[in-house]
Amino acid sequence: MNPIRTVGAALLIAGLPLSAQTPKMKLEETLRVTPSTTAGGAATGHWFQADRGSRKGQYLHVAAGPAKEPGAPGPTTSDYQLIGAKTAGALPDVDVLGIHYLKVRPDRREAFEKFVTGTLNPAVGNLRPDLRLLYYKAVRGPDASNYITIFALTRESRDKYWPGGSDSDVLRTAFAPVRAHTKELLTYLVEGSALTDEKFAAAIYESRDWSDFVLVAKPQ
Repeated sequence: MNPIRTVGAALLIAGLPLSAQTPKMKLEETLRVTPSTTAGGAATGHWFQADRGSRKGQYLHVAAGPAKEPGAPGPTTSDYQLIGAKTAGALPDVDVLGIHYLKVRPDRREAFEKFVTGTLNPAVGNLRPDLRLLYYKAVRGPDASNYITIFALTRESRDKYWPGGSDSDVLRTAFAPVRAHTKELLTYLVEGSALTDEKFAAAIYESRDWSDFVLVAKPQ
């Protein structure tokens, strides 16, 4: 009998994860985000690296909710708060953060947050179990008062909806019912900041400035 297979079977029977399984990070209402050119040195949280988009190659250290490091953020660190947490539902486990850097018009910020809470969270915040758009606002740090949309994904769901980086038919099907909200969404955004070409399934929901950050490590 192969001893490796025997150990693997025993772990599965016991309900224990195999080391080959991909780790995930649970999203929380608060995220402490630090961009970096390298990974390592943090005692808590997770490291992500961008493999697509305008920040390709950049690392992000992300500490979520209770795992957030105590004290004020460092000079390059921003604290983000989920907008309309009560209407966003239970937050998912992810290993891909598709971050879209929103440019919300300064005179429309309060109205935008109400729109997210009342309309977008029930719609795209719960679009699919493996594809959710969650809106965060930076409340401290260099990005304070800025907004991001996190496309909450796993590697598997990203390959499902964007195989090879291109829109799939299943993505078009997912976004078809929520295109009704894009006209109003566009009124809150700085002109030219959103991806508006209708050939893209998630047009308006996607920003021109975006990156996919993939989980690479959790500090030990």
